[in-house]
Amino acid sequence: MCTYRDLEIFKLDEFDLKASSIIIENSGGHLKKILIKPCERFKYEGSFNGDSLIFIRKIYENCPSIEYLYLTFSSSKQHFTEFEKLLKVCQNLKWLLLSIFNHGSGVFYEYGEKLLQILIKSSPTNLREIRFYYEFSCSLKALEDFLEKWRGYPLSIVMYNYTYKGNVKTYKNLIKKYKKNGKLKDFRCESLAKIMDMDIKI
Repeated sequence: MCTYRDLEIFKLDEFDLKASSIIIENSGGHLKKILIKPCERFKYEGSFNGDSLIFIRKIYENCPSIEYLYLTFSSSKQHFTEFEKLLKVCQNLKWLLLSIFNHGSGVFYEYGEKLLQILIKSSPTNLREIRFYYEFSCSLKALEDFLEKWRGYPLSIVMYNYTYKGNVKTYKNLIKKYKKNGKLKDFRCESLAKIMDMDIKI
């Protein structure tokens, strides 16, 4: 079994959760960046739900110093539970890119709102930026509750597409309000290429 005791950056363009989990388990506990390009769920070869659960666990069991993370998982209850454990353990996390696949027949708004609840409850105080690969959906009420309760650094939220329940004027006023009071640094849509590039300061 290979070990990678001094590994601090793990970057992979080919989405392979099994291989990635093995490398992370044998990384020596010093990883600060895990940058694994998301893929579409239907293109994944293997058991995506099972492999992604193991992947999340390997991160919070072996990467206490992680700061930058690309994370792809299902929107099932079990995945959200494991994601919350990761947030509680990985207290150095500053930057997060999420790709969450709709699980079952539920409404995607519900998953966006569940995610915001978990972030409020369990996010590390160092977290400064969240990016969403593809889209992010929630009600304006849920977004307002999240921003009102946010206690960390001014937060940047970047996504490929944002859909919400509510009117445009209310949405614009909401974003303006929380930028003005310093809780929200930025909230915008960008191309997938820019979302993937962690060196681009948006």
